[in-house]
Amino acid sequence: MGYRASEHLLIVTDTRTKPLARAFHKEVLKQGVITELALMPTRKMHGEEPPKHIGERLGETDLALLLTHMSLSHTKARKSASKKGVRMASLPGATYEMLKRAIPIDYTKLHQRASKLAGRFSRAKTIELRTKKGTKITAKITGRKGHIDDGLYVNKGDFGNLPAGEACIGPVEGTANGRLIVDGTAPFLGRIKRPFEVVIKKGRAVYIENKRLEAIVQKHGLKGHNIAEIGIGLNPKARVTGKTLESEKALKTAHVALGNNKSFGGKVGCKIHLDLVILDPKIRLT
Repeated sequence: MGYRASEHLLIVTDTRTKPLARAFHKEVLKQGVITELALMPTRKMHGEEPPKHIGERLGETDLALLLTHMSLSHTKARKSASKKGVRMASLPGATYEMLKRAIPIDYTKLHQRASKLAGRFSRAKTIELRTKKGTKITAKITGRKGHIDDGLYVNKGDFGNLPAGEACIGPVEGTANGRLIVDGTAPFLGRIKRPFEVVIKKGRAVYIENKRLEAIVQKHGLKGHNIAEIGIGLNPKARVTGKTLESEKALKTAHVALGNNKSFGGKVGCKIHLDLVILDPKIRLT
């Protein structure tokens, strides 16, 4: 994260992830880093805003680690802090085992591969995603920029996940169509044992076979059903587990997200961003 002497690090955590955050806090203090640990109640949903005072502190620090159970990545507080130049890494639902496995990688090689793929995304007009189990989605991506998450958050305002490792893009609203068979991992469901179908028409999920997931998405109306992102996993050490944070970074996976797409140059703002991970995809750009 490019730490420089005298910079201030803020570690944001909650009641579910406090033990891991305290371990981080203890270690960085040993290294002489000026560190503050901010504890908040566990949020109920990915994308739910942190308390106001924590959001304000986030905008006043130099570096931040978001070690929370639910993701703060797509919150207004995080985006505002990024605009102010804060360098941040988000680790929603991270575990010690996950970090031990998927953090020690070659970040130079990851950056090179992710940048190459993101460039191809940016130059393409359409994207097609297929799997042998029945996934077939097409969407327009003209004018949209490919994004990378390479784990290198050293410049002013840099933000991403740890573990890192993906290239992704936000499809143009209203253009995604097809059928998604989710067989990897999904938020609130964990590792998928029984694959389920999501039918997509005119940029929205119009049918979600899994009733638990549908009930969560339904609370956020049409915006929650928006097809927000299509991404490819690139981390050679990541595995497909019950945790979306790691699963979406694994090689031979792709993910399709529902909900908020403003981080991807889109126009849909809502309180959720849910990544649905699929296995052994084929992706075609034209």
